[in-house]
Amino acid sequence: MKLLITYLTLIALACNSAKVSNDYRLEEFGHNELKLIYQAHTRGFFEEVSVTEKSIVFIKNRKRIKPINGSITFKEWKACIDLVDTIDLKSISQLTAPSDLRKTDRVAYAQLTVIRKGDTLKSSDFDHKNPPKELKELVDHILSLKEN
Repeated sequence: MKLLITYLTLIALACNSAKVSNDYRLEEFGHNELKLIYQAHTRGFFEEVSVTEKSIVFIKNRKRIKPINGSITFKEWKACIDLVDTIDLKSISQLTAPSDLRKTDRVAYAQLTVIRKGDTLKSSDFDHKNPPKELKELVDHILSLKEN
């Protein structure tokens, strides 16, 4: 009986230490990495492009089945970083979209999310492929990465 309790205690400690190390990796990612997520959707359409330093992931459905993974070059990633640095990220949620066609179901809703140094910053909604002028170059670059 004492042996059984000892084994169970060791298993519990091992599981707990593994959980801590996984949480640490997630926390480390949040503080050191940059991730860009462009998402566009409407009733019959869904598209998400996620860009990190080493990869680009394209998802075509809400269930996130069969994502398309690709790689990104250093030059393309550097362009992403430079474009993000030109944007005032603190005011990204207050930017005004140049058109409102998404409200009449003529085009999809879109949103840009920037995850940087542990902060998740989301833009206001805008028409798919027609972002606020401050985000236009970055959104165009992300969509061009998806095409390549």
